[in-house]
Amino acid sequence: NEAATRPKLTNSAEVMTPIIPDVQSVPAYPKADLPPKPQHMSRAIAATLASEMEQNEDIVLFGEDVGKKGGVYGASAGLQKQFGQGRVFDTLLDEQTILGLAIGMAHNGYVPIPEIQFLAYVHNAEDQIRGEAATLSFFSDGQFTNPMVIRIAGLAYQKGFGGHFHNDNSIAVFRDIPGVILACPSSAGNAQHLLKECIRLAREERRVVVFLEPIALYGIKDLHEDGDGLMLSDAAADAASIRHDSVRRYEGAGKHGTIPDLTIITYGNGTYFARRCQKRLADQGTAVQVIDLCWLAPLPMDDLLAGLDRKAPILIVDECRRSGSLSEEIMARLVDEDVSVPIKRVTGEDSFIPLGPAANEVLLSEEDIMAAALWLTGHGEGAR
Repeated sequence: NEAATRPKLTNSAEVMTPIIPDVQSVPAYPKADLPPKPQHMSRAIAATLASEMEQNEDIVLFGEDVGKKGGVYGASAGLQKQFGQGRVFDTLLDEQTILGLAIGMAHNGYVPIPEIQFLAYVHNAEDQIRGEAATLSFFSDGQFTNPMVIRIAGLAYQKGFGGHFHNDNSIAVFRDIPGVILACPSSAGNAQHLLKECIRLAREERRVVVFLEPIALYGIKDLHEDGDGLMLSDAAADAASIRHDSVRRYEGAGKHGTIPDLTIITYGNGTYFARRCQKRLADQGTAVQVIDLCWLAPLPMDDLLAGLDRKAPILIVDECRRSGSLSEEIMARLVDEDVSVPIKRVTGEDSFIPLGPAANEVLLSEEDIMAAALWLTGHGEGAR
């Protein structure tokens, strides 16, 4: 009888308010410094985790083979030795156990950083995120939260390894859960700052965050040529716009100086390919701006639109599948915002990823990006 007299929800704002926790107070911890030595992505991630764990005693790291082995790709190497088995430890080979443990630890004052070893493995336990972690704030009206950073090694473009359980390029499940934040780095330095922000979002804003690490970029050091080191960590170069809801812009010079002839919107492996194409196109006199989204859910559309040149054609490079991918949402938002320039997208196929070289048949390539860019700028076959 008492419950029946309580105020009713009368509009969408009231319904949606507790999706994002209303944080009243947060334990004060010193800010962690980034490791200064340039490193490739997997080592930069390990160094950033170490730095954060040194400063924040509530962080606990666990998953399949993350402890003694240091992860399949070395992204947690040395952390168990440094912090002990109580804070860095191996789990059962069971994703429901891993994510369920994260929920329990979050309830008890920790900031868990569980690892899902490969992207496809998360589907075995996605309800722990959808039905439990991400809904607790909503169904408790903000009284309880599940702060965590779920690290997932994923996306495609691994050479000589895979099949669909180890090369998965579907991220639709994360983008369909209200309140979940999804971040994806595209270089080592980018990964350091994104990971720091993900941990801040979990610790200070009590958010459920997914940090999607592109496996194919773990060990990449160079961008254009051997020895250029442009994919290594560089605190000064990558710090500018990693805060939540912001994009990272790579400006390109061409025949019109800083005014782009083309804008490429992308993320992850696509940013790596797009930046390589940016240089190739600049050599031909075409100026390209590459926008690295960094945050894939929710999309940082306000920041993207604020700095968008609305006269240049737009190419969306989306390494995930054509259906259910974020390129669909980007195109729809651009139309909603009356961006009236030619817009084209290149994506992966609606397919699982096969073994061996056949994988290249269903994934977008650097040459696909070049062909679309040339078409949009009036230089390719059958140009617009």
